[in-house]
Amino acid sequence: MTLMPFGFIKDVTAKNSRIVAGLDVGSTRVCVVVGEVCPPKKSGTNGDGIAGRENHRGLRLIGMGYAPSRGIKKGVVINIEQTVESIKEAVRMAEEQTGVDIRTVTIGVTGSHIGYIPSQGVIAVKEKEIGRMDVEMVLDAARAVATPFDREVLHVIPTEFIVNGQGGITDPTGMAGIRLEAKVQIITGSASSIRNLVRCCEKAGLEALDVVFQPVAAAEAVLTRDEKDLGVALIDIGGGTTDIAFFHEGHMSHFSVLAVGGGNFTNDIAIGLRLPFQEAEQVKKGHGCTMLSMINSGEEMNIGCGEGKPARNIPRTHLVEILQPRAEELFGLIRDEITGRGFHNLLNAGVVLTGGAVLMQGMDVMAENILALPVRAGTASGIEGPPDIIGNPSCAAVAGLALREAEACFAELDGNGFFHGIKSKMIGWFK
Repeated sequence: MTLMPFGFIKDVTAKNSRIVAGLDVGSTRVCVVVGEVCPPKKSGTNGDGIAGRENHRGLRLIGMGYAPSRGIKKGVVINIEQTVESIKEAVRMAEEQTGVDIRTVTIGVTGSHIGYIPSQGVIAVKEKEIGRMDVEMVLDAARAVATPFDREVLHVIPTEFIVNGQGGITDPTGMAGIRLEAKVQIITGSASSIRNLVRCCEKAGLEALDVVFQPVAAAEAVLTRDEKDLGVALIDIGGGTTDIAFFHEGHMSHFSVLAVGGGNFTNDIAIGLRLPFQEAEQVKKGHGCTMLSMINSGEEMNIGCGEGKPARNIPRTHLVEILQPRAEELFGLIRDEITGRGFHNLLNAGVVLTGGAVLMQGMDVMAENILALPVRAGTASGIEGPPDIIGNPSCAAVAGLALREAEACFAELDGNGFFHGIKSKMIGWFK
């Protein structure tokens, strides 16, 4: 893969900013969020110097484009041309809204093909004080594990560092020691699925800066440092799948992907009320509720019946009777995953819900009742932008994709220039 062009950057030196874009190619919707990178604010840290949720993190979202998803099923491309058209439509809308020429994106990926490999590496420290280069070297050593030819490495997430036999270390930089070990989780995905997604972007006229597992991106946007330390489950209910990521002691310790998502709710409505799928999606968004106890028994709603057919009024209870069993099934599966993996007693910060299905009335209450844990809806924090983006749980993952690239701009800044780190990261992608 060739190095990406940087023509989309507009007067970076003069404005001290650049444009980033996150692309979420979901099973029901393709979404593009565009942001402008600017220096993060240093004020507003808490007592230990860690920025709180309200601190500006160097990203200002300036617009969004979206389109119905065609050609994607449960996170996997099943039709290249249809997926390309959906991406083009979403990008075109984002460009018209922001006036920005989008040339590169950070892509989110999910699906049942995502897996992980535990690994560890060890090196000898030459200078007797551990530096950033030593940390990078030990992570490279941990990554040097044989992976199947049909798997692509997405992330190497450190779970623990060990210095001279002392474990439980989250950041060994600056410590004295002669032996450094790292335990990591290597997140991988199907090489063909990832390459098909990248190929769709290329056919749509875009270049992929990075491919990110969506719960990793969503966690960047919505979780606090305290939540990750105390123990929290991030549950991202997408259109085709539900991703569950467990965080404890500051890092992701496990994740699961369930083959149930918001699209199942829509499909139930389409069958139960005999509606076209797109009409059923609108009914879910406009009238969806998952608990009978939260609506009035005499409440009615007006729904269409497809093109050329008159609208009709039906009791809203009919809709809730369709949605409630599906929500109970979903949260039952999530509960079984939490308890089966032994995480229930470790989730001291509870559960954070993201994804479009979270917007249905009663989802958070039902989650609390079934999971027996505190629950909140996850929205992007520390980011400037329109409330309909940063305050929307369905935009958490795509906002996290843009945020991840924005923070990389500052983390990788060195003497070779603003974009040296980004250029080096792109080399070697799908050669």
